[in-house]
Amino acid sequence: MNQLDKNKHGFTLVEVMIAIGIMTVGSLGILAMHQGVNQANRAALEMNTAVAITERWVERVERDALSWTEQGLNSSSLAATYHLSGLAGTPSATQWFKPTPPVGESYDFDYFGNDLVPANPNPQKYCTNLRLSWLRQGSSARVDIRTFWYREGYMPGGATHPDWVSSGAFRGADCEAATADGWGLNTATLPPNIDVVFASTVVTWLRRE
Repeated sequence: MNQLDKNKHGFTLVEVMIAIGIMTVGSLGILAMHQGVNQANRAALEMNTAVAITERWVERVERDALSWTEQGLNSSSLAATYHLSGLAGTPSATQWFKPTPPVGESYDFDYFGNDLVPANPNPQKYCTNLRLSWLRQGSSARVDIRTFWYREGYMPGGATHPDWVSSGAFRGADCEAATADGWGLNTATLPPNIDVVFASTVVTWLRRE
């Protein structure tokens, strides 16, 4: 019978437990870093989508201005426009308001930035508001555009919803109830669960000979 080599040693239970503890701590750090990267990627995707929506509305407003064919402040001069008609009879500027776009367009959008027209059943994610102000009364105006949304995982009031993308119960930003102050968008510090993108454009009435 061979005798055991007394110079050969295995790992003790304490050593194994220490090694497992070290690997666990390292794995938790990697998982936390991975989660942070995922959150940053989602935030970047949301911001890029909001910028694209805002740019789309800049184009819509500029296209709408092509129907502004009569100089003046009265309602008839702006009657052919969808969005600029809010300036009719206004001496200076309007408050933020929810636009009323033509058929096929919308003021609210889904997670992918698609217009929430009747044919689109997806949940609401982004909202767009406009604000109009005269630069030169009756002939040129500035249009401010803002797109705002609840950050992923947030609902109104700050409550989280872990699977909001697939849940029909979450409709994200309530565009219907959006007002200048209701969302706190005019305060110095935005609520922690809301992001917003701003843009502006200048439009003028189209002279037709």
